[in-house]
Amino acid sequence: MHKAFLVARHAYLEAVKKKSFLIATLGLPLLLVVVMVIAIVVQLSGSSKLPLGYVDHTGLFDPALWDRVERPPQVELVRFSETSEAQAALEAQEIQAYYVIPKDYLEAPLLELYYWETGPGELVVASFEGFMQFNLILQAPATARTRLLRGADLTIRSLDGRRQVGGDSFLNMILPFAAGFAFYFVVMSAGGYMLQAVTNEKENRTIEVLATSLSPEQLIGGKAVGLMAVVLTQLLLWGGVLVLVGLVGARYFPILYTLEMPWDLIGLVLLFFLPSYLLVASVMTAVGSVVVDQQQGQQIAGLLNMPFIFPLFFVGLIMTNPNSPMLVALTLFPTTSFITLTMRWGFT
Repeated sequence: MHKAFLVARHAYLEAVKKKSFLIATLGLPLLLVVVMVIAIVVQLSGSSKLPLGYVDHTGLFDPALWDRVERPPQVELVRFSETSEAQAALEAQEIQAYYVIPKDYLEAPLLELYYWETGPGELVVASFEGFMQFNLILQAPATARTRLLRGADLTIRSLDGRRQVGGDSFLNMILPFAAGFAFYFVVMSAGGYMLQAVTNEKENRTIEVLATSLSPEQLIGGKAVGLMAVVLTQLLLWGGVLVLVGLVGARYFPILYTLEMPWDLIGLVLLFFLPSYLLVASVMTAVGSVVVDQQQGQQIAGLLNMPFIFPLFFVGLIMTNPNSPMLVALTLFPTTSFITLTMRWGFT
């Protein structure tokens, strides 16, 4: 067991020190961070820090509740008694804009927004809408407040029951493709990493020396575990950066704040990913053990990769008829089950 651990550690450290690994591993997270930073800078550059004003002719909206909005903005809220006062403050550039809430707002829910050349930013507008909703909900009966705060959970289902779209349908459609892309990368990476498990030793003639002190199980198993840890390191790093970018971006982009994570789909991905990856690793390690050199193994691995990524060719069928007999068969077949199941889960 100790020898297998030493082989795994050596294989892991040897792989992570390569420039190709560092570029592939750090390139995507850096790209995500750069894109998010640019988007945040653009968002902040187009928004003003001046207070936001409003004129309430209904007397229903309390400015003291501004700080209790679910997405608190970085601006102050100022209430004016008359429109003339708000207009004077706008002309003096004391506020960036102001809303006028008419007296018959509850019968005709229309607002008037006044500003100069540039209106309030998206986050400020979303926060003011949340401020109004919060005030109106507090005036509802206590038994209805919790339900109103949660909002509606709408699920649209086809008559035949084969397709449905819920409130988290956006992530349900995005996550399967992201999981499929990650698995595709794993398959391609495993083809390169696992083929090197033994072929390098074969080519430089060190396999004879290793065979005298290690059993085949220790050698192959240790290298397989070490190289699997390499790919899992990449995925964990990417997933951590993606979560961090999402948490930071939610402070500046309301659409990210309102997204609900489909934990059932995430649990399914985690449950099926590791067994599927172990299957890929086993196949590629076996190929690397029997071929003469790495070039020959890569040619064979290209053919063996196809059964694992085969469902990606049926994306159109998954969207239109996710419960078709062909997709059910692909779900039951080991090499195609992961991608097929995650995509079907997102569209059914």
